[in-house]
Amino acid sequence: MDHDPLDDIVRELLLERTRDLDGPRLAAYIDGWGSLLKLLERSELIMPSAPPQLREGVDMLLRRIRLAQTRVLEDDE
Repeated sequence: MDHDPLDDIVRELLLERTRDLDGPRLAAYIDGWGSLLKLLERSELIMPSAPPQLREGVDMLLRRIRLAQTRVLEDDE
């Protein structure tokens, strides 16, 4: 598979920005990251009048972000 540029963004947000955080700040950052992804899972609630194509696009982006997250975290081990 070709390199997905989204991996670079996720790597920056999950690894590079958290590198120097202490325990409580790291926990808060990771909790916020997870909460954002959970919020995006509810696109029908956060955008009830959006056309189905837009909600499908958000769902597709969320899947890509989760896949990038998995790849990035596996690469860092």
